[in-house]
Amino acid sequence: MTFAEIKRRLPPRTLAFLAVGALVAGGFMAMFIVPDYRQCQVLTAENAGLRATLEVRRQMVPVVETLKKARTDLPEVTAMTGQERLPLAEVGRLAAIMDGLAAPLRLRLTQVSPDPSSVTRDGLVAVRLAVLGESDRFREFLLALGRYAPLTKVESVVTHVGRDGREYRVKCWLSVG
Repeated sequence: MTFAEIKRRLPPRTLAFLAVGALVAGGFMAMFIVPDYRQCQVLTAENAGLRATLEVRRQMVPVVETLKKARTDLPEVTAMTGQERLPLAEVGRLAAIMDGLAAPLRLRLTQVSPDPSSVTRDGLVAVRLAVLGESDRFREFLLALGRYAPLTKVESVVTHVGRDGREYRVKCWLSVG
C-alpha cells in the first residue's frame, strides 16, 4: 500500500492526528532520548578509560611494593644543624674539597667551576660540578655533598653518557663569607 492509497482511505482528521502524533513522538525523541543516548556513549567511553587506568594500576602494584621496600632500606639523611659559610680564601681550594668528597667513592671529578658573576647579596655563589662514575656511587656523593655545611641547595642534576662513562653535572649554591 502506498502513501496515496492510505491518504485516500483515511479521513483527513485521522491523518492530521497521525501527523501531530508523529511530530510529538519525534520531538520527544529529540528532546529526551537522543541527548541521553549521547551522554550514555560519553559515559561508556569514560568508563572504558577508567577501567584501562585501573588495570594499569593493578599491574603496577608489585612495582610500588618493591619501591616501598627499597625506600625503607635507604639510609636516613639528617638535616644540617647549623649553616656554615665557606671562607673566601677557601674558594680557591674548592676543587680539592670536592675531590675529597668524590675520591673515597671512586668518582672522578672533571670540573669544579665557581661562577663569580652569580654571587648574591646573601653571600651565595653558584658552583658547577662535573663527576664521572657509577650511579650508586654518585648517589653517595650527593649524600656527602648534602652533609657539606656551606651547601645551601642543589639546583640541578643532569646526567648523560659520555665516551668516558656516565657523567653527572651538578649546579649547587654554596654560602661564602
